Amino acid sequence: MARMSVWVTMKASNGSSRSARQGKTPLTFHWQVESADVGLPLSEYLSRQLQVPPAQAVDLIDFGSVQVRGRQERDPSRPLALQQDVIVHLPWLGVRRHYEINPQRILYRDPFVLAYDKESGVPSQQTPADAYNNLYAAVIRYLQGSNPHPHVALHHRLDRETSGVMIFALDRSINSRLGKAFEQQEVTKDYLAWVEGNPSEDSWLVAEDIGRRAGRYITCPRGAGKAAATVFRVLCREDGRSLVWAGPRSGRTHQIRLHLQWCGHSVIGDRLYGGPPAPRLYLHAYRLQLKHPRTRAAIQLVAPVPADWPLGSCLEIPLTPMT
Repeated sequence: MARMSVWVTMKASNGSSRSARQGKTPLTFHWQVESADVGLPLSEYLSRQLQVPPAQAVDLIDFGSVQVRGRQERDPSRPLALQQDVIVHLPWLGVRRHYEINPQRILYRDPFVLAYDKESGVPSQQTPADAYNNLYAAVIRYLQGSNPHPHVALHHRLDRETSGVMIFALDRSINSRLGKAFEQQEVTKDYLAWVEGNPSEDSWLVAEDIGRRAGRYITCPRGAGKAAATVFRVLCREDGRSLVWAGPRSGRTHQIRLHLQWCGHSVIGDRLYGGPPAPRLYLHAYRLQLKHPRTRAAIQLVAPVPADWPLGSCLEIPLTPMT
């Protein structure tokens, strides 16, 4: 599959696919169904357009890499209609199914919720090119060992590169209540980050809005984007880097990373926002505190500091709330 991906890229760049055009990345292709192809099954259409065996076209569809009319399509036999948009996001690693959850990383489980310590490098949910290798899909597969049709709902996300606590609803009766807890900021989140440099203050608040420009998230003045606030506290300082606790008071995409960049102390390993190079992004969702959506008992979910995390002179992380 990986060889096919490279070959398709070369064919498209040479212009030999008459109705295909390259998308935002070299491995994204977009066609509009022409009259001669109306009624063709999706797999046959892709086999012709990509010039690959039908089995490889079916693999791409089953892997979640194909969209029809802007929505993921998993049925290879779907007949196509005139001028329908067909988009293929060829996965960089091919259709390799390599990720499953590690039961030892389950932090908490009862009939209503499951909490997991997500690894760095794993998406929280499916991507346009891959519906298999993500935490949400892997949790479903794990639960299918005892229930063919488990209910799993996701109400918050971590960036692919961020590790740490994620919680899933396992019962429809608490789904709405858990969702509202996140929406109404009833869930306390504690993050740890190694950042570049030494902040001038021991604790501070950043309340810059989060917006988008040219497809990228940015910080912007209040009122120019979506409101966001993060409290920071330095836990220890070393030569050229500091370990910082971050307490987001809102849940905007890339909020902690953007607010630290705005302060001039980007997260180490954050290639997107100018952090110094490192083997991984040193941002970890250390703890979630909330009321259990069914029993209303207070629960605290802690993801241990990762094994590849440089503690340096910080010998331990406080377990008491850092509000």
